Amino acid sequence: MTFSELNKKEVKEKIHEVSDYVKARSMGRTKIIAVTKSLNEEAIVIAKEAGIQAVGENYAQELIEKHQALGDPEIEWHMIGAVQRNKIRKLSGILSLWQSVDRIEVLDEIKKRDPLGKVLIQINPLGEKGKGGCSFHEAGNLIEHGLEIGLSVEGVMAVGVQGDLKKTSEIFSKVGALTDEFGLSERSIGMSDDIDVAIDHGSTMLRIGRVLFGERAPKHK
Repeated sequence: MTFSELNKKEVKEKIHEVSDYVKARSMGRTKIIAVTKSLNEEAIVIAKEAGIQAVGENYAQELIEKHQALGDPEIEWHMIGAVQRNKIRKLSGILSLWQSVDRIEVLDEIKKRDPLGKVLIQINPLGEKGKGGCSFHEAGNLIEHGLEIGLSVEGVMAVGVQGDLKKTSEIFSKVGALTDEFGLSERSIGMSDDIDVAIDHGSTMLRIGRVLFGERAPKHK
């Protein structure tokens, strides 16, 4: 997806609008992570020009390629997709936050390759097959393990239930209880369809793309 000059202006205006809304509703507590999966590097530049420097990527190779192409040390890179052990070494030193950690072996490998790295534990609240994340019970064990080996476990990441704001609210409430139990500061909850619910449940990070950039098409190089 590429952007015309007119489209760039419209996207920047939309980003400012969303940013102002999130800031007002959350009283400045919630940070926007611009999700740029399948978008080219231009989207990241536009987001930065509009005041968003935190970027979330779902795929390790795409993140690495964009990082190399931009070479901008001010961009804050977040891994929000499945973390494969064989990609951890390549991602080390690039990421500001590993958001999608859901296994002990991944925690151990991050400790080995990126000992100063910051992590979130990803929860799959409904236990959906084919999706990343662990159960709430397993998340507690992972938090404890991460802290025991000296990693900076910052909080929890979770996804709501598409089309069911009531169930999403219940999930986000449990996320809040878990982070409070362990004294963790970060709740990465909320995407384009459940922004208000997430903010109202104490979200500190929203992972949003469509509401900023519009419907996306396949990435072209």
